[in-house]
Amino acid sequence: MYGANAKPLGLRTLRVTAATVLLALLGACASAPQQVALDPKNGDGLGGTGIKTAQINTRGDGIGGTGVVGTITGFGSIIVNGLELEFNTQTAVVSDGRPASLQDLRIGQVVQGIARTRDGKLTLDTLDIQHAVTGPITAIDQNTQTMTVLGQRVRLNLGGDKAAADAFKTLQAGDVVSVSGQRLADGTIIATRVDQKHDDGRVIVRGDVNALTATSVRIGELNVALSPDTTVSAPKTGGRVVVSGRMINGQFAPDVVNGGDALPFGANVADVSLEAYAPVNAGSSGPLSIHGVNITGAALPPGTVTNDRIIVTGKIDGPDKIAAAAIVKVRTVVTVLQAQGSARPAAVRPDQPRFERVNPPQRAPERPQSVTPPVIDRPAIERPTA
Repeated sequence: MYGANAKPLGLRTLRVTAATVLLALLGACASAPQQVALDPKNGDGLGGTGIKTAQINTRGDGIGGTGVVGTITGFGSIIVNGLELEFNTQTAVVSDGRPASLQDLRIGQVVQGIARTRDGKLTLDTLDIQHAVTGPITAIDQNTQTMTVLGQRVRLNLGGDKAAADAFKTLQAGDVVSVSGQRLADGTIIATRVDQKHDDGRVIVRGDVNALTATSVRIGELNVALSPDTTVSAPKTGGRVVVSGRMINGQFAPDVVNGGDALPFGANVADVSLEAYAPVNAGSSGPLSIHGVNITGAALPPGTVTNDRIIVTGKIDGPDKIAAAAIVKVRTVVTVLQAQGSARPAAVRPDQPRFERVNPPQRAPERPQSVTPPVIDRPAIERPTA
């Protein structure tokens, strides 16, 4: 629900990294209520939104910060769920458990972060770039813009984005891609960004626990074997799970299995802004549950149907419960696909400028114009007379 140049990590290092990220996610505080317009301000034609207003209650009593899960739709600050999230040199950034930087952020990525209020602005303490799946394509259909990656069904909606559509046509079975996006109720990933990447031997999948036994966990159509050597945190029925590993002779071999609660923020986070798709019972009056998170206190907007994109704003009321202050429908269609490889180049729409400070252009020194030297009248030389 919710780069690729680093060297593969060993099991012990991955476990330490996972623990470090978890500890970082547990710290936060915040300040006074502010009104936030749900307007991603993407400005690049890649997406849109229904502009409505929700309230984020960022408390100033040190009890907790604001947990955010959603899609990056713009920069300046980092725009997620219509919130303008500031950052500074203390913002800790990881990507799928690996150390990363703000320079690795891209429009369309799904991120999880914890922010607190500084000087009236939400400022990120932590930010985690979370790909839904990274691995080889096992099946692809250019006509329906669908593919299967590591047992996960992926659907794109490229619409009239010709550059992205042309890039998608260059992909083929066996290519390794990183897919950003969130899941429908049936587990299908709706891609908000797809990047072809060089195969560094590491693959990853994150999602809901579909089925769980003492010896295996199922994510989408992928069955993952469980063992004491690979399980850092045991998956839970109805919870989330992240699995990383390698492909050996065409088969997935897990290195690390890390289960977690449906709400991943820890006890010290009070408020939440959560992007998701409306569940299968969206049109009914029954209890509202989204990927294992139980929602109380606010109803879906009138006319909401299954698989509408929504943002839930409220307070965390337990490891799997949100007391919602507001639920709004939004329209976010952000699919940027970058294909790599000199053999199959693809034109792609460039990302918006990000965080580098742009120095003003330096003017070249002006060359002095050629000037004809003035003619100096020399006095006549007087010869002495005899």
